[in-house]
Amino acid sequence: MNDRTQTLLQDSDAFDSGATVDRVAQRAHEAIDTVAAKVKPAVEGVQSAANQAVDALHAKTDALGEWESEWLDSARTHIREQPLTSLAIGLLAGVLLSRLAR
Repeated sequence: MNDRTQTLLQDSDAFDSGATVDRVAQRAHEAIDTVAAKVKPAVEGVQSAANQAVDALHAKTDALGEWESEWLDSARTHIREQPLTSLAIGLLAGVLLSRLAR
């Protein structure tokens, strides 16, 4: 061994690796706690926005279901009151769609 290697080995013996590991671990915990404290409001904001979006989506789904029901009731009523007109409209729509599909 050369003198430099021997000196490093002697210095490493004096070096308390357990205390250093403890200090590094403590600093890592502090850093993680700091990051978590800063990130928490952002995560809560995203969660709140997601919950609001879900609520809005449910409201729109309910409104669409009500609109569909009203539209179907209106169509049924119209077909019962004017069956020949409804048949003619259906036939015309079928002819137009078949021509567009070609």
